[in-house]
Parts: sequence; C-alpha cells; structure tokens
Amino acid sequence: MKTIPSMKLTQEGCDTIVDAALEKAKELKQVVSICVVDAGGHLMAFKRMTNGRTHNTLIAQTKARSAALTTAATGKIGRDGSEIPDHQVLAQTLAVGPGWFISIEGGLPIAVEGQCIGAVGVSGAPSAVDRQIGQAGIDAFNNA
Repeated sequence: MKTIPSMKLTQEGCDTIVDAALEKAKELKQVVSICVVDAGGHLMAFKRMTNGRTHNTLIAQTKARSAALTTAATGKIGRDGSEIPDHQVLAQTLAVGPGWFISIEGGLPIAVEGQCIGAVGVSGAPSAVDRQIGQAGIDAFNNA
C-alpha cells in the first residue's frame, strides 16, 4: 500500500473547540487566547478574549503547534506519566527552534481514532488552567 487514508479537522470542529474553551475560560474567570491548528501545526482558528495580553497570542499558537507536531500534550509530564527532565525539555526546544516548540502546559493534541488531526493551545491563565480550558474544548469536540 502506497497511501493511507487520513482525517482532517474541519472549520466546524475548530469552532466547537474554540466556543467550548471560551465558555470554560469565562466560567473560570480567565482571559485567554485560544488557538487551533491542523496536524501540521498550521493555524485554523484563533480567538483572543477582550483584554487578553498580546504576547499570549504567540504562546497559544506555539503550544498548539508543539502539541500537534509531537502528538503529545505540552508540559513536563511525558506520555508514560513520568516527569520529563529539564535538560530534555531544553534540548527539545533548542532542537526544534525557539518559536516552534514550547514545553509549558496548555497545548493538547486532538485525536480521532488514534490519529492526531490537530491541536489546541491556550495561554493567559496559569498553565494548569490553560490545559483545563483546552481540554474543555476537546471534550466538546469529542462529544459533538
């Protein structure tokens, strides 16, 4: 077999994720930026809440891109649940290049049938809360 079928994230799917994440941010009284990218890390949807900090726009995009390209959540916890050593986190960031990879929590892959079809990145709240907001978006997508 020389090709394999693949799924793609739609604009409707992106809207579902962003809308649910925005609702969660409002519920938690947080002002954030929310970014959704496709599997290649390319921007598909973005929303910065009123009074959101400008620098968080880039951080949200980088979190989403990092999660999409690694097919893993950003942060210091590895896929096996163990903590990733600081030197490994730094090595990953330097290898990929500043602006292309970030290890701060808040980037989450979007998977369908085990295939990563994109990712969501959230920035503006404490990083664990960013992750919670992003997860609300993914949960809404999975339940739609």
